[in-house]
Amino acid sequence: MNILHFDYTLPAQIISFLLLVWLLSKYAWKPLMNMMEQRRINIENTLTQAQEERQQAEQIKKEYQDEMRQARQEAQEVIAKATKVSEERTVEILALAREEAEKIKKSALVDIERERDRAVSEVKAQVADLSIAVAEKIIRQKLDMPNQEKLIEQFIQEVGEMPC
Repeated sequence: MNILHFDYTLPAQIISFLLLVWLLSKYAWKPLMNMMEQRRINIENTLTQAQEERQQAEQIKKEYQDEMRQARQEAQEVIAKATKVSEERTVEILALAREEAEKIKKSALVDIERERDRAVSEVKAQVADLSIAVAEKIIRQKLDMPNQEKLIEQFIQEVGEMPC
């Protein structure tokens, strides 16, 4: 047996390993690294895009909240304006109603005054007719003082019994 027996397996394995590393670096490492770099860039772009979209969503949310606040404010203004208009209209209607009531009252007072004047005129006419009738009776009769007083009392009673 040979003491100096050299085993070529170990150097062959080392050469095979180095050859494999060289082949992998030339044909597999660069494409793998390129693919990893592209994936990293893609992830960065996706994260950047997601951040931008989140900022846009926050901006849209803020604009929506501003619009809602403005819409509420406008609604409050519309309600306040409608309330004011209705209050003004109520005051107007009440003033017109008072005015109409005053016209009706004045008209009724004028009618009452007219009826009173007519009643007074009728009473005066009746008094005048009765006075003429009494004077006629007095003239027809020659009366002395006691008969005249009796006739006047009778006249006063007749006037008191007349419907007004």
